[in-house]
Amino acid sequence: MKIPVALFLVFSFALRAEDPDIEVNPNRPTFANPALTTQAGVAELEWGLQRSAFREDGPSFGTPTLLKLGLSKDLELRIASPGYLRLAPAGEATVSGLGDLNLAVQWCYLHDGLFGMDQAIQVAHTFPTAPSAQGLGNGAPIDALTLLFSRDAGPYHVDVNLLESWIGQGADAGGGRVRQAAGTVSITRNLSDVWSLTGELYAIQGTAVNERIVSNLWCVAYKVSKRLVLDGGIDVGLTQGAPRYTLFAGLTVGLGRFHKR
Repeated sequence: MKIPVALFLVFSFALRAEDPDIEVNPNRPTFANPALTTQAGVAELEWGLQRSAFREDGPSFGTPTLLKLGLSKDLELRIASPGYLRLAPAGEATVSGLGDLNLAVQWCYLHDGLFGMDQAIQVAHTFPTAPSAQGLGNGAPIDALTLLFSRDAGPYHVDVNLLESWIGQGADAGGGRVRQAAGTVSITRNLSDVWSLTGELYAIQGTAVNERIVSNLWCVAYKVSKRLVLDGGIDVGLTQGAPRYTLFAGLTVGLGRFHKR
């Protein structure tokens, strides 16, 4: 799938805009995000391609997208979506469309705290904007609370995230909400000034509506410049409830400043 023209234009503008002080802060393709936030006044875009192969269902394709706005020092606004989705359920017609919209705020409330860790909290709300009847969205709101812990140790960077989600159920599922916990830890090793390798292990609690998920992810990143990082890798499921594997590739780019420091 080709990069949309609008995204290409934004990407081209970002690379032309001169601001040597902008440095991106890439997040992980799954859950283990860093506690530190986007630089104040900076708009940062993450976009990628992702293809999953499931154990008992057809493949899926998505273009996960995340726009981060540094509202102030240690505070960012996050606008995210699975982007364009293409699902091929086993024995059913293929469906496609845009996924649900997610809005979040992250605050890094402590630097160099216990064990030298940066600590942050993130509050998120998912709006049921996608047609759930086709499987493209949840069909009801989702709220999530995440605690984030990060630390640098020489050539290593460690991220630990603890999540609690309240997943709304549609009317056809009886309404109400399902509570779900998740946790993840990732370790990044800087191989050089431009190359790095990340390994991640994450788990999502099983509920009455889904099986337990445990998976591990491996990712290689290349730092083209302070404003552009490319990455790609594979996520391999370890339990029956997880996809067999997911292949992904993407970029993180600093779009520019929307207000002065």
